[in-house]
Amino acid sequence: MCGRAIFKSGAGIILKRILPVFLSFLVGNTLYGQRLSLSTNLVGYANFGTINGEIGLGVSKHFSLYLQGKYNPFTYKENSFDQFQNKQASFSMGCRYWLWHTWSGWFLMGQTGYTNYNRGGLFKDETFEGDAYGVTLGAGYALMLHKHLNIDFGAGIMGGFTNYTKYSCPKCGKLEESGKKIFVAPNNILVQLSYIF
Repeated sequence: MCGRAIFKSGAGIILKRILPVFLSFLVGNTLYGQRLSLSTNLVGYANFGTINGEIGLGVSKHFSLYLQGKYNPFTYKENSFDQFQNKQASFSMGCRYWLWHTWSGWFLMGQTGYTNYNRGGLFKDETFEGDAYGVTLGAGYALMLHKHLNIDFGAGIMGGFTNYTKYSCPKCGKLEESGKKIFVAPNNILVQLSYIF
């Protein structure tokens, strides 16, 4: 809509800064156990088919780092006039503190991230698109199903800054307002399957 690309230079800047830090832990020689996890959040797929994944790295008995991505390019049409979408491309990096042991039991989490979004037509015709930057704090619990398989439950609250544009409907593209604002919203709602190597 309105010629905006889902991936923008802001995402590239964040990846250039986040990825090298994360990879430096992967190749470091002082890692605790060097255990990795690959995860996907089932709640993401329930959010209009948002594709998502996470890679985690244990760096001590109580700490793990993770890199997370979400992508939703889908537009849904009810008829030739009405449509709705919850498009996004999100990248974030975070840390979990495990009260007992990495990938086991209760954890606290914090992350920072970037999202490019375009959502509208869900409950009202109005549509918002823009970029959001913020920090999420939350908590959760990892239930061990098997030596290599967990199901993680969790939730967080994100506070940050968004640069947005508001349109009157998803399809017509009539500009109503644009601006910048601070926001607080739920984030990182998890029902996540994790495979631990």
